[in-house]
Amino acid sequence: MKKKKGVIAQINDAVKFVCRTIDEVNDGLGKIFSVLVLGVLGVIMCEVVMRRIFNRPQIWTQELTVMLFACYTILICAYGFQKKAFVAVDVVFAKFPKSLQYIIHLITYGVFLVPFVFWITPRCWDYFMRAYQTNEMRYSVWQVPTWPVKLCFFMGFALLAVQAVSEMLKQVTGLVDHLYEKKAAKALPAGGEEAAE
Repeated sequence: MKKKKGVIAQINDAVKFVCRTIDEVNDGLGKIFSVLVLGVLGVIMCEVVMRRIFNRPQIWTQELTVMLFACYTILICAYGFQKKAFVAVDVVFAKFPKSLQYIIHLITYGVFLVPFVFWITPRCWDYFMRAYQTNEMRYSVWQVPTWPVKLCFFMGFALLAVQAVSEMLKQVTGLVDHLYEKKAAKALPAGGEEAAE
């Protein structure tokens, strides 16, 4: 007979569903934004062909390359964070008990990452709005508007903020599951199986 789930287990399941949803959205967007790197490659190839073959360098290629690469980098931050693509030195960390690992992740995310992304995201929005409303241009011969890149900054940090919340919630649910498993293991009789009802 199946046991009815407790309130904590139901909350834990709901939180896991929220995390899965955030992960799926950021996973899909990360794959879409990854295509920007092909745009960077295309612009570089165009410049090489125009400069080397036709001896006609363009005024816009270098600036567009920098802008596209900046957008690409910031827009895939949440995707990279979700996939654990950032450098981490965990030689000592991996030797800690599992529950302590969850707690350390919670503390480091809560102290360093979450305050930063939630502080910078609204400022990126202001930064974008100022550039959009004043029709701010780059100080170059090409004079391209700056607001598209600044919008990408806002979007990238907003997605990173949401992913940071998801990662913190994962640590909480992981800790709850771990503690529940330990408690369940202690409750088992010496044979390792629950007594038949």
